[in-house]
Amino acid sequence: MATRTLMILLEVVISSTAAGSQQSRAERIVAAYLKVPLSEDSRYGEARSQRVDTLSGLWATPDEAVDALERALPQVEDPRQRIELADELGRHIQTQKSAALLCKLLHDPNDKVRWQAIHSLRALAKRTDRVGGTRTQWHPDNRSPEEKERAARQAIRDHVPVPRRRTVAPKDERTEPRVEFAPKVEGLVPYLVEAANDDVEANRICTLYALADTRDPTAVAELRHRLKDPSEKVRLYAACFLTEYQDASGLTEMLSALERLRRTDPEQSPDYEFEYYGQVERLVASFERLTGKSFGAAPMHPGLSSNLHQVPQLKQRHKTLLDAWAQWWAWDPTANP
Repeated sequence: MATRTLMILLEVVISSTAAGSQQSRAERIVAAYLKVPLSEDSRYGEARSQRVDTLSGLWATPDEAVDALERALPQVEDPRQRIELADELGRHIQTQKSAALLCKLLHDPNDKVRWQAIHSLRALAKRTDRVGGTRTQWHPDNRSPEEKERAARQAIRDHVPVPRRRTVAPKDERTEPRVEFAPKVEGLVPYLVEAANDDVEANRICTLYALADTRDPTAVAELRHRLKDPSEKVRLYAACFLTEYQDASGLTEMLSALERLRRTDPEQSPDYEFEYYGQVERLVASFERLTGKSFGAAPMHPGLSSNLHQVPQLKQRHKTLLDAWAQWWAWDPTANP
């Protein structure tokens, strides 16, 4: 596959050179990428990596690259290719021109292309770095790649764990200073607010991630607005994201979700089970942000554990956390004079 990709790239470069200098280098690279066959069994993994490696030549000339992609995209009929090109724009060409092209893709007829455009804009607009279902906040790592590699090698020589970036636990966010940084591109929040009205639930949720990461007051207003979304799932995400701003506007929605999750047996619906435990993690972390309390660290998501013997204990721990929070919220100090 890699050899075929290289041959196609060489063929395009040679033919373009013979025809004159009408095409830019970026246009030749995009043309080479579009010539690589795309089949159902080559959408992921190594095949995808080899295919998008063709685009790596665009990184050196970002403005020229965006111009070439903007000219090519209207003729790209396969949405899978439009998804990959939108991913390239957000991941490797993080400029104002790239953002402008991604904003146009927010109106793509394919919902998965729109999802990727939203996700790519999130990378350009974010001011905070949060990971996992708990949305744990990470301090930025401003070391150069060389410094990171030296630190990793030293740790290996010293037989100690490789140093990781410092995190802020959800329960400590009320007292710890905010960890923020400048976005790659300013001024994208209005476009994300528009995307929050997407007809597809998954796209609205993706937009909520992006809005929460911007740390922008306008984003907070839209998160509050989403508490009235027709989707129960969207409402819960909005409520939980608001806690990252120490905003309890969605507490009623969160308490409703707490009772619903306690009544639900996730094993009765295998398609829902993975989402179920993700919601538990997100909800528990959100309660910790608002209250500064913790009933123990959130366990690993059972669906991510490679130890099958560990899974029942992880599931029980999630249930125990839900019960502990339900008991805490229900406690009435006047009931025991």
